Amino acid sequence: MKKLLLLPLAVLFFIAATAQNKTYRFHFNNRLSENVYQGNALAPVCQGTYSFETVAGVYKRVYNFDKGCGLVFSDSATNLLSSGSYTIELYFRLDTITGYKKLVDFDSLGTDAGFYNQNGKLVMYNQLTNTDSTIGAGKFEYAAITRDGSTKDMYIYHNNKVIGTLNDNTDQYIYGAEKLLIFFKDDNGTSGEQSSGSVAMIHISNYVMDSTTIKNNYNGLGTTLGIEQAAGAEQMVRVWPNPATDIVDISGIAAGSYTLHHITGRVMVNGEIKAGKATIGLHSYPAGIYVLQVFNSDGQATAYKLLKQ
Repeated sequence: MKKLLLLPLAVLFFIAATAQNKTYRFHFNNRLSENVYQGNALAPVCQGTYSFETVAGVYKRVYNFDKGCGLVFSDSATNLLSSGSYTIELYFRLDTITGYKKLVDFDSLGTDAGFYNQNGKLVMYNQLTNTDSTIGAGKFEYAAITRDGSTKDMYIYHNNKVIGTLNDNTDQYIYGAEKLLIFFKDDNGTSGEQSSGSVAMIHISNYVMDSTTIKNNYNGLGTTLGIEQAAGAEQMVRVWPNPATDIVDISGIAAGSYTLHHITGRVMVNGEIKAGKATIGLHSYPAGIYVLQVFNSDGQATAYKLLKQ
């Protein structure tokens, strides 16, 4: 039986082949790579770090950035957002929310316009500067912005609610000639309106999602983040059977180690992989969802979703 994650992945590839609507997914399990379409990887402004945390009920890798060290998405090769229609979804955490903290820059850091936190409120400076939203410092938050390239109407969401609307008739919130979206870094003019923090998910879509879709995406964060990308991982490992009852075997890696976590983040067991194989006994563990980290000899890790029946 193939790994549990392969069925959702196959469905996503079917969607890619039959529809023009695309969503580039960055979940940081495969570092800064895109999860489905092999789109351009994100580029760090300066080097961040990775850690494993429980977010939206899922134990997964997140990307941690220092103040002024955001991430860059370049659309110059794919022209994903060339129509001016988009949906951008973030699941992120800021270490401080005091003052303005830029979340998305559209003009290669050349102008002040963009998507911001303003003292705990999500705003589109300078057209929408007061919204009914409250985000907390040190807490993961879901935010989304949509733009219709034809009408230029925009909607801003916090969690599953619309918190503001505007019409971008001056095209402040589409990318410039360099076709860059820059996350979590302030523009060059002010340069101090930024915070350190972490990000667990960035989704960039070339179409406008309606409020029902945004609500479903927010409510389904745990499921979305629990689906791991198999292709393009640092190592190709076989985890079998999955779902499992009494034991699970690990193969496909000459030597390394593993850590099994409950979905809540609790470490269940650690062990070594020797001579290309390891077996984990599961009979004493309760049924549920687990995350298996497999480390190669260089310390690189790949995470797998495991269902214990």
